[in-house]
Amino acid sequence: MSASVGIIGLGAMGEVIADLLLDSGFTVSGYDIIEERCAQMSGRGLVAKNSPQEVAEQSDILISSLPSYQALQNVIEAGDGILQAEKPGQILLETSTLKVSEKEAAAQSLEAGGKLFLDAPISGTTPLVRSMKGSLFIGGDKVAYEKCVPVIEAFTATNFYVGGVGAGSKMKYLANYLVFVQTVAAAECFTLGQKAGFDPELIHAVIKESAGNSRMFEQRGEMMAKSDYRDGTAAVFNIFQKDAAIITDYAAEVKSPIDLFVIAQQKFNSAAAQGLNHLELAAVCKSIEMAAGIDRDMVED
Repeated sequence: MSASVGIIGLGAMGEVIADLLLDSGFTVSGYDIIEERCAQMSGRGLVAKNSPQEVAEQSDILISSLPSYQALQNVIEAGDGILQAEKPGQILLETSTLKVSEKEAAAQSLEAGGKLFLDAPISGTTPLVRSMKGSLFIGGDKVAYEKCVPVIEAFTATNFYVGGVGAGSKMKYLANYLVFVQTVAAAECFTLGQKAGFDPELIHAVIKESAGNSRMFEQRGEMMAKSDYRDGTAAVFNIFQKDAAIITDYAAEVKSPIDLFVIAQQKFNSAAAQGLNHLELAAVCKSIEMAAGIDRDMVED
């Protein structure tokens, strides 16, 4: 595959995507508003640029990984944004979790400028994506999606074309619903198991081989078993709060009950209130343990 790829946003997830593309032999350029991130990635083979426009001018396919809709608007529409690059038919794979209306507005802006937008949120924590266990849900022009498949396959285990712009985001809401609920369920499982007299490491070893296993139990369950929540690759509690608000608003819009999700949301809020929000989201287990009278020491630096 000879296509050159541009990454805009080199935070926790953008960095991982860039690394995987570089490992697959793609020519990758990139930009981030934090210069240190660009410098760090330059040492690993990425061609650092000074603006989204410069990235777009050097790339056939663009990938954005951004924290907010405002950031996406700036990347697209600013004086040094994507739209300033004379690259008709250029494709932007937008991997962030945002509102459907925001993805649709971004698509309209790009299409008015002769470019194509794919609503393509990525599913998976950064460690899962780095280990090639992530998935991409794609909504938008199907021909554009098919052109991007070789690039997508370089940084995900699976990808699914699910419909038009907005469909990818809706599918991500479903995935995130289960991620958040299953993380809390795993935490309650570990707490109940300890109350039953089992060692947390034994709980993890046995349950991950049982019918009750899930990907979240495998990954975050290992953190819970060890009481080690130091994985600080992303501000995961901040991401949770953003994503949870989007899911809650969307469920209200379509009038769908999400009782279990609302309960899980409160558990994460409690963990944050207890000062655990600088840790990985699995630290909700520590919060639930404390409520049950269990005070295990956490592994700390």
